[in-house]
Amino acid sequence: MRAKSIPVGQLIIDGLGEIENAYDYVHELMPLIGEVVLWFNTLETDIDDILCGFISDRTDQKGLLVVGNMMYATKLDMFERFASDFFRSVGDQPACFTQLLSDLRECGSLRNKVVHANWMYTNDNGYTQVKIKITKRGLEHELVQFTKDSLELIIGKIEAARDQLDYLNIEFLP
Repeated sequence: MRAKSIPVGQLIIDGLGEIENAYDYVHELMPLIGEVVLWFNTLETDIDDILCGFISDRTDQKGLLVVGNMMYATKLDMFERFASDFFRSVGDQPACFTQLLSDLRECGSLRNKVVHANWMYTNDNGYTQVKIKITKRGLEHELVQFTKDSLELIIGKIEAARDQLDYLNIEFLP
């Protein structure tokens, strides 16, 4: 997945290139965009389930009261704190834990790019505006080139992170 930044012109679409065919380009990607959302939501629910288990081993209700309105990044921070504390208490942290946390954060970042992309600002080369950022150079469009292959790669990363999380949960967590 390629990314680039370009300056924002006087109008929001200045500099994006030809975007009149955006819908035609994106139409073929829609099922994969939905699949990214589906698998990411499942991953987040897996994390919710683990957090609920840390909070109470008798009911998920208390955990759901805590995590119910949390953002994904906050849930990850809580998961890291609970799991790290548990591993300290048992005296051993699995080697895969640090990489799993990194992969889970990457999944969140990739998901955000997909779901917050301004798909109707996709140019003929497949570059889609994912956000406008303020830099030392001024306002810039952050563009990502989404393709069928790149979206399938994102789905694969999310599925792999779910598998790693499941392994950690079954083999090492209470």
